[in-house]
Amino acid sequence: MLAALRGAELDRPPVSFWGHVYHRESSAQDLAAHTMERWRRFEWDWVKLNPRKHCFVEDWGVRYRYSGIPDAKPTLEYFPVANSSDWDRIDEIPHDQGVLGEQLAAVKLLREQLPADVPILATVFTPLAVMGELTEPPTLLRDHLTSAPAAVERALEKVTRVYEKFAAALMQAGADGLYLATVDWGSRRFVTPESLRRWSRPYDLRVLAAAGASPFHTLHVCKDDCLLFEYSDYPVGAFSWDATAPGNPSLAEGLQRLNGAVMGGISHEGALLDASPDGVRLQYRRALEQTGGRRWLVAPGCSMPPETPEGNLAAIREDVLHTVASEGRMTR
Repeated sequence: MLAALRGAELDRPPVSFWGHVYHRESSAQDLAAHTMERWRRFEWDWVKLNPRKHCFVEDWGVRYRYSGIPDAKPTLEYFPVANSSDWDRIDEIPHDQGVLGEQLAAVKLLREQLPADVPILATVFTPLAVMGELTEPPTLLRDHLTSAPAAVERALEKVTRVYEKFAAALMQAGADGLYLATVDWGSRRFVTPESLRRWSRPYDLRVLAAAGASPFHTLHVCKDDCLLFEYSDYPVGAFSWDATAPGNPSLAEGLQRLNGAVMGGISHEGALLDASPDGVRLQYRRALEQTGGRRWLVAPGCSMPPETPEGNLAAIREDVLHTVASEGRMTR
C-alpha cells in the first residue's frame, strides 16, 4: 500500500474492501471481530474500519433503532437539531468516552490482532458531515448555513474541537491514517464550491493537522456529482470516490489532476451486487487500463451493502493476485 501511495513500481495493485454489517457494529468487540473475520477470509492489504454511521453523533443524543434482523438497516428515532436555535444545544463533549471512546477501543483491538504491516484507516466524518447527521433531513443544515450562519458556526467550532482531539486519539490508539469522509457534503447536490470552502475546508484541515502527518491519510468524497478537485491540495496520500457514478471523474482524470494516489474503481451499488462476478472483473480490467496499476488502490466506490456476494470479493482478490506487471504497466 505504501509503495502504491508513493507511485513506486509494483507487481500488483493493493486491494481492500469494506462495508456495513448492521447487526455487528454496536460494540467495539463485535465491530473488531467481524472486521477480523473478513480480513482473515480475504487478507486485504489494508483495513478500513467501517463503523456505524451514527456513531459520530450518538454522544450528542442521536438515536437509531435496530430491528434485530441481521443486516437490516437501523431507523432514526431521535435527532437533536430541529430548528436553528437548537444548534446552541450542541456543546463540546469528551472525545474519548461514550461512543467515541468505543471507536478508539475498536482501533486498539484491531491493532492488537492485525499483523503490524497491515495499515489501519480509521473512519472520521468531516465536521460539516457530523453537523449534517445531527439534523433530519440533512438539507436542514444547508438551509441554516444561509438563515442562521452564526449559530451554525458556533456549533461547528465545538464539533471541530472534539474531532481534533478524537483524530489525534485515533492515531495514538493504533490507526495508521484517517479515512476522512464528506458523506453528503462533497456533492454539488448539497454544497457549492464556495460554501465548501467556507464551511468545510478550514475545519477539515484542522482535523487532519491534529492527526499529524501520515502518508496513509485518505479523503473520501461521497456521492455522485462530487466536487473531488476542490480537495486536490488536502494533505492526504489518497483520494477515494465513486469513479463509476454519474457526474464523477474517472480514475484516469483523478490521476491527472491529483497529487496523491486514487482509491476505488469498483461500483459498490452496481457490479458488486451482481449475482455473477463478471461485472466486477470487467470493472477491474477497465480500472487497470485507466491507471496502469500505478498510484491506484483497488477498492469500492463507497461502503458495500451487507448483501454484497462474497464471491464477487473473492473474484476481485483473485484478479488482483493474477495481475502481471510488465514494461511499466500491469495487465490481467
